[in-house]
Amino acid sequence: MGYHIHQSAVDRGVVVQRIIQKAVTSLLNEQATDGSWQHGFEMGIMPDAQTASFLYLLNYRDPIWIQGLIDRMRETQNTDGSWSPYPDSPGDLSTTVECYYAMTLYDAWDEYPDERLATEQFILRSGGLKACRNLTKMLLAIGGEISWIHLPSPTLYAWLWSDLSPVKMQDIVTFTRLHIASMIIVSAHQYVSPVVSTRKLGHLMAYGSVIKLQRRSKHKRGMSVPTTLLRRCMHYLNSQRELDGTLAGYHSSTFLFLFAQLAMGYELTHPDIRQTVNVIRRSWGCPFGEAKNHQQTCDAHIWNTALTLRAVRDAGLPLSHSNVRSAMRYLVNHQHISQWDAYHQAFTMPGGWGFSSNNTRHPDTDDTVACLEALADASDCNYSQWQLGVQWLISRQNSDGGWSAFDQNCGKRWMENIPSNDMRHAIADPSTPDITARVIEFFLNHQQMVATDPAIHRAVRWLLHAQEKDGSWYGRWGNTYLYGTWCVVRALCVSKMIDTNKPLQRARNWLLLIQQRDGSFGESCKSDTLGCYTPLQQGLPSQTAWALETLLYLYSVETNDLEKKRLSHASHRSASWLIESFEKSQWRELVPTGSAFPGALHIRYHLYPKVWPLVALTRYRNTYSHLWKGGENKWLSILDS
Repeated sequence: MGYHIHQSAVDRGVVVQRIIQKAVTSLLNEQATDGSWQHGFEMGIMPDAQTASFLYLLNYRDPIWIQGLIDRMRETQNTDGSWSPYPDSPGDLSTTVECYYAMTLYDAWDEYPDERLATEQFILRSGGLKACRNLTKMLLAIGGEISWIHLPSPTLYAWLWSDLSPVKMQDIVTFTRLHIASMIIVSAHQYVSPVVSTRKLGHLMAYGSVIKLQRRSKHKRGMSVPTTLLRRCMHYLNSQRELDGTLAGYHSSTFLFLFAQLAMGYELTHPDIRQTVNVIRRSWGCPFGEAKNHQQTCDAHIWNTALTLRAVRDAGLPLSHSNVRSAMRYLVNHQHISQWDAYHQAFTMPGGWGFSSNNTRHPDTDDTVACLEALADASDCNYSQWQLGVQWLISRQNSDGGWSAFDQNCGKRWMENIPSNDMRHAIADPSTPDITARVIEFFLNHQQMVATDPAIHRAVRWLLHAQEKDGSWYGRWGNTYLYGTWCVVRALCVSKMIDTNKPLQRARNWLLLIQQRDGSFGESCKSDTLGCYTPLQQGLPSQTAWALETLLYLYSVETNDLEKKRLSHASHRSASWLIESFEKSQWRELVPTGSAFPGALHIRYHLYPKVWPLVALTRYRNTYSHLWKGGENKWLSILDS
């Protein structure tokens, strides 16, 4: 390592403060004029492939956009002809079929016959088109490539709208609900795009099937869907539309909604169709040239801005700084002040925040916590709005004591096993350790509750029961056990509850055990699919930062001198790795560290390696500043210069 543990405290302090200053300056330079941070939200190649195919089926022509999507597909293909949801992952059938289909629609295989053959062989070996996930088969059915009989009957979903059903639409998580309503309409009408005239993938059915192109198949699929149900679906969808025409800003739910409109009688040339597609185009690109242009499933402006604002403030940027004030205004202006629940036909408590800049109807817990934390220092200036967010957050606690991401008491895990669901974590929205811990930490840090409050006590009890046998905690929205453990340890340390001592000791032992020889930490996306911690061969800046903060929190509450020394040694090693990583590559990170749907969609936040190491080194500086000449005062003088 270039920066050894035995480096003098004074020298180390100067180095850390210099890196913090550079990291803050870099982030300020990347702030948009509206006060937000607009770094990329990348979910693999699937959104690119879906977008290219949907554009073709909508007869929407944009050569620059489409060529960019095709180019990225070509560049991310594996040597065996497949495509993967994340680097070093085996090929995924549905992802591969979607890429193959998109390239076939645009005749993009002409110069690559060997690669095309390899892809076809992979698809056939993996079971063919019939073995794809339902969302992929929905795309293929709209394109006339497979019969609608290969998808779940829309009548399966009819009972979700019945007042007599024990399971209702609100038992399904918001982002899936937005897809299902459109899928019912499109499937009920067995809609096939008029743009296509012949099938292109008939040789990939894998079972020797020959199916003629069908525009309105007459085969029976059980009971027909009542017209009243279809109208109710469309009414629900229209009530969820943003002013820009999208559904929560998501590309896939929005495209399906457009096809639902077409199935109900819209023409391809309808202005609403074209205008909405134009909005989706804005999410194609790559700010700051951090990667190849890619199709974002939505933007992450709210999340990015909240995290960055908190990071630069903690690093020492004053409240009066113009960049800080601009970011605060941006967040305040994007709070959800009114909330209409179309399913219940009633207003619900407002005050939360959503994930993306064009999401004004679907607040979530994690973003609300992040925004409230970012605005806490200026809560006096916007007290009523800040308190509105606090009350919204309090109201979202689940009956089991935890908090979930999107929906309250939507944790019927058995629904993940219904036959029509073939994507993990797509139906239920149960309490999770990472979300629950972030809420607890916020309430305790900002004195909205105390550890003895019944709500906090129930939540902590839930967290303790959720600990894994190895001492870690699962993280739903980050990779995976490092992320969950980082979130929970912070919350438990802040709670200072006596009965958290042993769980924290187990977490400490697990964390020290998995630290790599060079001081870093790295966890594979495979952890999320296998259900157990799976290391990467190399450390990642974001994950090393999470681990460093965890070590520092554990250090702050440790009373045993020997264990305190072990934690100190481990934290210095992690900090040394982050220091050297910054000097070498500015914390460059190409591997996803966020999770969406295990094995299908994993998230690479382009902002994470810029923010989380800054957060961790700031805490590292604050923990050991008493060893550095000038301490924090020297840092503030450097920042002001």
